[in-house]
Amino acid sequence: MAAKPNVPQNLVFDADDTLWHSEIHFREAFAEFTGVVGVADPALSSETIKQAVTAAELRLIVTDGYGRRPYVRALHEAIDVLCVNGKAAALHVEVDRIGTMLISRHCELLPDVAETLALLSRRHKLLIFTKGQRDEQMQKLARSGLEPYFTRVETPREKDVAAYRRLLLDADLAPDRTWMIGNSPRSDVNPAVRAGLRAVYIPYEHTWELDYEEINADDAIVTVGSFRSLLDLF
Repeated sequence: MAAKPNVPQNLVFDADDTLWHSEIHFREAFAEFTGVVGVADPALSSETIKQAVTAAELRLIVTDGYGRRPYVRALHEAIDVLCVNGKAAALHVEVDRIGTMLISRHCELLPDVAETLALLSRRHKLLIFTKGQRDEQMQKLARSGLEPYFTRVETPREKDVAAYRRLLLDADLAPDRTWMIGNSPRSDVNPAVRAGLRAVYIPYEHTWELDYEEINADDAIVTVGSFRSLLDLF
């Protein structure tokens, strides 16, 4: 299913792992974290460490939302849960080091993103609708060089049905001409369609495990294999 020829569309983009790489940075930070914790306490398995970090992440999402700074806080909380051998203080120093690197990392664009957005922006209205700390996401957008292509940037706490309906209302978007484009079935595809939008799913090999969800069978969802394939739809 493609958009109607010559009819301008509202193209709403996720940012992390749709426009630029992000999740791979978290995975590399976690691998380094697992290494330093494992040296401090070899009895801890990687699965035990992962469970502690995930539990802390889920707690902090409720109060702090998504993003790199909340993830670093989750690593600190996991240290306090995991380390009972008197080595926690030294490990907190290591977490600060890992966190500084994670927060400062440049997010490289995915293939063909800049060129594709340049062409799409000539014919359609482009918006960003992405989770995460707003200052963090705006900084990544500024660094990316993509900012001129977008007319609006929203950073909701959650991307659920209610959030998509607010976006339609606040940005005055016609649902039948509005598409959510992203890599997350749980936050980009399924809730957008339930809110009345159409959706384009672009799978990404490193999508965060908590963003996986079975995609609803719906004619309003299109799956493409690459970002450049959007030019065939729009």
